[in-house]
Amino acid sequence: MGEFPGRADAGALRAYSDETLSRSSDRTEFRADEYHGCGGPEVAVDESIVLAVRGHYSFADSLKEQPSAERPSAGAVLAAYRKHGVSVLQGLYGSFALAIVDPRMKRTLLAIDRMGIERLAYSTGNHGIVFSTSAELVAKSPVIRAGTNIQALYDYLLLHMIPAPNTIFQGVHKLRAGSYALFENGELTVARYWTPRFSIGSDGRFADLKEQLHSSLYDAVASQIVDGESVGAFLSGGLDSSTISGVLSKTVDAPANTFSIGFGYEDYDELPYARVVNAHFGCKGHEYTIRGSDILETFPLIARAYDEPFGNSSALPAFYCARLARDNGVTHLLAGDGGDELFAGNSRYVEQRVFERYALLPEALRRGVLEKALSRWPASLRGTLIRKALGYIEKANTPLPDRLEAWNPLKLLRPADVLHPEFMAEISTGSPFEQMREVWASTPSEAYLHRLLYFDWQYTLADNDLRKVETMCALAGVRVSYPMLNHAVVDLSARIPPSLMMPGDKLRDFYKRSMRGFLPDAVIGKKKHGFGLPFGLWLKESAPLKEMIFSNLSDFRRRRILHSPFLDRLLNLHDNEDARYYGVFLWVIGMLEQWMREHRVAL
Repeated sequence: MGEFPGRADAGALRAYSDETLSRSSDRTEFRADEYHGCGGPEVAVDESIVLAVRGHYSFADSLKEQPSAERPSAGAVLAAYRKHGVSVLQGLYGSFALAIVDPRMKRTLLAIDRMGIERLAYSTGNHGIVFSTSAELVAKSPVIRAGTNIQALYDYLLLHMIPAPNTIFQGVHKLRAGSYALFENGELTVARYWTPRFSIGSDGRFADLKEQLHSSLYDAVASQIVDGESVGAFLSGGLDSSTISGVLSKTVDAPANTFSIGFGYEDYDELPYARVVNAHFGCKGHEYTIRGSDILETFPLIARAYDEPFGNSSALPAFYCARLARDNGVTHLLAGDGGDELFAGNSRYVEQRVFERYALLPEALRRGVLEKALSRWPASLRGTLIRKALGYIEKANTPLPDRLEAWNPLKLLRPADVLHPEFMAEISTGSPFEQMREVWASTPSEAYLHRLLYFDWQYTLADNDLRKVETMCALAGVRVSYPMLNHAVVDLSARIPPSLMMPGDKLRDFYKRSMRGFLPDAVIGKKKHGFGLPFGLWLKESAPLKEMIFSNLSDFRRRRILHSPFLDRLLNLHDNEDARYYGVFLWVIGMLEQWMREHRVAL
């Protein structure tokens, strides 16, 4: 899909195409007809003010000049900006990336939607401000020509993506969800324009909230259906994709098309549940089973598609699912992303509560008795139970959100044992945790569950899952939208108190109770699978795949980022211990090398 590049200086909106960037520094005027219809922005001009916006957005009633069910135009957004200024952002719903260049105020305003579905990257300096939906386009701008951000390489290795506001390019930043960047009179201000309003106490009876959930989901699905588009749904067989598929089936006239991916391993596959859902709602299901050999074809394509290194291996099934839809004539997919982060479905919400309970014990008992006694236990006599107790205490004494990475290989091992000395001298291993704490501390609620949810809105959704699905759907040539992230659904989720949403250790209790009678019981009662990938198992079985990944690892050694002995140890652990667990990190490293090759990044 089309990029959204631009530059603001001397009161003009400038743009660079990929070809312009690669061959010269010529600037070209930004024209709507160059981008309209290929995923690029709509453009509106009013006197000297220029606005560009892309996405699928709507207005709050307070911004409407007159009631209308139609999607507002770019011109209507510009008119609202002239009337309301920057506060216009508070009345925009849906997905959007927005840029307004206002020479009369010497101002450039950039913003993305509340949940970070769309994205914008930018760089500022004496040249003014350069911006794009692609961080790479900003970095390659003739007035920027940014180098590699070494710190971001470590952030990627730790988190398998690079969280906002950083990018892989020096001096190039990207907006966090619900935020704007205001470049005015040469000064940059970055701030949130929207924060959720979480409820701690009861905000309605269960029956009323259940009815509102169903109503908001039906409205959310209906609002995404556009005349002339063939629409279908991702269907993993989990709660969220099953819900969206079911609502779609009751919204369209013909049987809804659904698309599902298998992996050839029973404990990874959810195809049986997808088939149950299709039968339950009368959907027309389409399936594809991925094999290890498929990676040989798509690994370079995936690396090439992302403007930054991205190591979430479930990008592979997302691409194959979107391509399956395209091959069957579907041009718009509805995805269920967001349900776990809105309605408390991730297992770590319960796991972390186990550690939080330790802090409720009297400090004298914790520090003075338990920890002192266990620490004095001779190492030679520490059996499994004692070691587990010590591990539990260590994790419990690690505050959130740092504790969320307690199982990360880069956290478990000493940096000196993992990182090459030259690389380690240039980075801070604590930097990504400082950013995590910043997001954690900014939660507009003191409730434990709200903090975890809000943290995941940025780190799991905006920086990870949405980037995965958006980019892979674009690669397959399919538009994607997220009914679960409709503003009405999000606002409703924030009004459900933690005691109702997840009483005790019951994940997604409110949601599951609300969906009884609508979803099949088998789906409501199933264990969560996720969209994982048996990459480590395929790597052991496929000689060509192993050859490709080992070639990447061999080249990666020469970059002096990771210690060569650590890579040897990782390969040994994958071959002889847990191929599933260690295969994840082999994908992450192999993909980083592939990305650097495809994007010609040298270190």
